Amino acid sequence: MRARPAETIADRHRPQQGQVAPRRKGRRRLLAAVTIALITLIAAAFTTLVDASGPDAPTIEFRVAERTLPDGTVARAPLPDLHRFGKVADAPQQVRYRMSGDLGPTKPHAQALYFPGLRAPAHVSVNGHVVQDELRHLDRPAPRSIDAIRLIRIPDEFLRAGDNEVELIAGGRLGVNISRVWLGPTRVLSPMHQYKIMLGVIGPMLVAMTVGCLALFVLVLWLRRRSEPIYGYFGIAALAWAAHTAWTVLPTPLFAPLHRDIWWTTLYTFFVAMLVIFCVRFTGWRWPRFDRALWGVALLSPVVLYAAAAAGVVENAYVVWRFGLIMLASVGLAAVARYAWRKRNIDSVLLTTAGLASVAFGLRDWLTDFGDDNNPAYLTPYAGLLFLLLVGWILIDRFVVATRELERLNTDLEGRVARKSEELIAAMEAMRQARDVAEAANRAKSTFLAAASHDLRQPLHALGLYLATFEADQLTPKQQTLARRMSASVEAMDSMFGTLLDISRMDAGAITAQDRPFEPARLVKRLVEEFLPHAREKRLHLRLHVGRHPSTWRAQGDPLLLERVLRNLIGNALKYTPRGGVLIALRLRDGPPKHWRIDIFDTGIGIVPSEQERVFEEFYQVDNPERDRANGLGLGLAIVRRLADLMNLKLTLASTPQRGSRFSLDIPATTAPWQERAEPRRPGSLAGVVVAVLEDDREVRHSMQELLAHWGCVACDGADADEVMARLREIGVRTPHAIVADYRLRQDRTGLDEIAVLQRHWGCAVPALLVTGDSAPHAIAALHASGHEWLSKPVAAARLRSWLQAVAVLAQTAEAEA
Repeated sequence: MRARPAETIADRHRPQQGQVAPRRKGRRRLLAAVTIALITLIAAAFTTLVDASGPDAPTIEFRVAERTLPDGTVARAPLPDLHRFGKVADAPQQVRYRMSGDLGPTKPHAQALYFPGLRAPAHVSVNGHVVQDELRHLDRPAPRSIDAIRLIRIPDEFLRAGDNEVELIAGGRLGVNISRVWLGPTRVLSPMHQYKIMLGVIGPMLVAMTVGCLALFVLVLWLRRRSEPIYGYFGIAALAWAAHTAWTVLPTPLFAPLHRDIWWTTLYTFFVAMLVIFCVRFTGWRWPRFDRALWGVALLSPVVLYAAAAAGVVENAYVVWRFGLIMLASVGLAAVARYAWRKRNIDSVLLTTAGLASVAFGLRDWLTDFGDDNNPAYLTPYAGLLFLLLVGWILIDRFVVATRELERLNTDLEGRVARKSEELIAAMEAMRQARDVAEAANRAKSTFLAAASHDLRQPLHALGLYLATFEADQLTPKQQTLARRMSASVEAMDSMFGTLLDISRMDAGAITAQDRPFEPARLVKRLVEEFLPHAREKRLHLRLHVGRHPSTWRAQGDPLLLERVLRNLIGNALKYTPRGGVLIALRLRDGPPKHWRIDIFDTGIGIVPSEQERVFEEFYQVDNPERDRANGLGLGLAIVRRLADLMNLKLTLASTPQRGSRFSLDIPATTAPWQERAEPRRPGSLAGVVVAVLEDDREVRHSMQELLAHWGCVACDGADADEVMARLREIGVRTPHAIVADYRLRQDRTGLDEIAVLQRHWGCAVPALLVTGDSAPHAIAALHASGHEWLSKPVAAARLRSWLQAVAVLAQTAEAEA
């Protein structure tokens, strides 16, 4: 395996030759002082531990005890004693230990028993007096951590001059494990007990908390700076070490003994593997295969240890595995040492020193497992704390240096951006002015269209009403022909105004899509039947193909809006197809998600690629520069695109000039039930229906009177609410059956205002129909929000009659109920 050198963070931010970095030197001196202080503290703790293990005060240390096994075998056993039973018994077994010692000719007082590692439930007695009894808790896990370190104070009345006998009965299912026993003054044994707890439990727990906080901080730092993976490796290693240390000193085990030891060793493996990867990368070397090998060792460690447990050699496997990890850590130490030799700076020297201390303490702790202490205090957590704190400080220092460099670069960039911004201000100002001009032109266009639409619709509305009255009379054949032609012209103008109104309604948000299931085949078949006479007139083929599909599948959407879209597309296809025909295909296609595809094929003139997107623009037409009104206004496909977007449908176009076009729509499919909506039945006669007409245009008002009178209605018309109420009083009617009101009236009044006045006067809600020639978006929005029905001028007589018939039905129903 060959290593490839790489530039480190330190190389990128190291001062150039000849430059002076006094602040950095000051930080390094401070770092050296802190490191020396920490090493001194660790040495002092180690010295204290050694001193505390052998007190100078007179005490009795029991190194040998008389041991009685469950089968009755009696022998002298050295302490500490780890005795395993041959097999796991159905009930816990007990081992008895007896020790005796001479406390002097006088009766002693303030004495205690000290157990550095009583790792089994036990019954302890002195001279036959029980001082502690835990045998009733044999079903609980064996004591560990702080619970295994015992200082048992002996009442003075239990003691005697001369020899005193100590008896200990330990129990368990797998075996028992007891340490040496000290008998002596409490003032002497209590400091030993406190030192043991401090160095073996409290100290490592504080170390775990400190390292865990540092690990989380570094991991957050890495998440904010993903370009430096060594922060991630260091954070994972520190977090694994903190969890491993905390797990070691927990008084309550998290798992059963076998699983606990395996996963405890796995955490230790992850710590060593991630730390070695960090050390190698910290020195600026990249060994990808070595990194992958360490990841493999860490991930496979539980598999290997469980296999060793199945083979019955797990204890030896623990020893070998931990020694191998210590040797593996030496690889990282060697990489750091090589880096220190190459760089010769304070960071590398201190890091190497801390690494050597960590490896030395690790070897010491590994050898301690073979010693005569069954609950030793390990020093590796303290060395690991020193190493991790030192590395964390170096990483943070480098991060700060990199951040300062980034701030300097940002300052330079801000200067360049400021200069570029000055150059863009003029362009932005020009763009703003152009936008204002465009918005003003758009507002002028909307105002003009709204005014022109209203002014043109008024006489057209009156003309349509007159024609409806005129056509009902007895006419000569020539007069009937003229009347039909006039009606056709009115219908054409109505269609054009209706198209403009559709655009305004969509701009005002007055058109919303309803979502419900429907039968797409019925809708398409009905449209084909509607357009079939027109196709025959042009001698074109109009065909429908419906693919096979399960009867349970339907379409989900708004059938009314979809019908308008398809009507426009079929009408366009027939209009621009001089020969051949139009094919409409309906197929159920698989997803995801499942959907219906409607294709409209024609053999028409086609559209060149450069204009295929422009045909969906408003007022744009292909091959119609003279604006022939027979070809429409150029709004059909614009409305199609807007309605498709409103329904969230995918609309696509494919076309070849002189060969034809294909428009495609994708509609969601559903299996929800569908019910056909029945049309209400309308009565034929309107005789006697009283209608209040609010209209300020005399010609329109007169035409409305003529048409309503022809239908048998009683019309009470006026330019405002007062005139209408006066006409009602003249004929002796208090409340009419219906109100038909123009939206725009004189003196900035609206039909909505006058309807509100009338309904307040009558004290009831009379059905009202608003008619308008206004196409401004704000007017359309107001009509839509009013809650009243409304129609745009010119109003077809049939639509007005249909609405009045519905009102008559409601009136008859109310009278019948009364």
